[in-house]
Amino acid sequence: MKRMVLGMVLAGLAVLAFSGCSEADKQYTVKYEITGPAYHASIYFINENGKSEEVSENIPWEKTINITGKDINLSCYVFFDSWYNRNYTVNIYVNGTLKATESSNGSSTIYLRYTIK
Repeated sequence: MKRMVLGMVLAGLAVLAFSGCSEADKQYTVKYEITGPAYHASIYFINENGKSEEVSENIPWEKTINITGKDINLSCYVFFDSWYNRNYTVNIYVNGTLKATESSNGSSTIYLRYTIK
């Protein structure tokens, strides 16, 4: 149920991410990065097409995309498959600059958003 609701939320964000694109829109390099002790996670992020993508990966993890537009809503939602109190950090970089960061502080989920204006 959580995954279905999350999918609908991220799909809505994806629609917002690409509303109003024009030829004057800029291209950005976006890097999603998750750091912490090696463990497994389900990761949902906005991909280069402005759509929600799900991957199941080991941590640490990173994904770099190129995206074009304006008022682009980026998000990364992570479910850690760990019942231990571990600390993880999710970062969003735009054109090499850290724009958003969030740490888990022992929680099993992190939801991070950033809008490129």
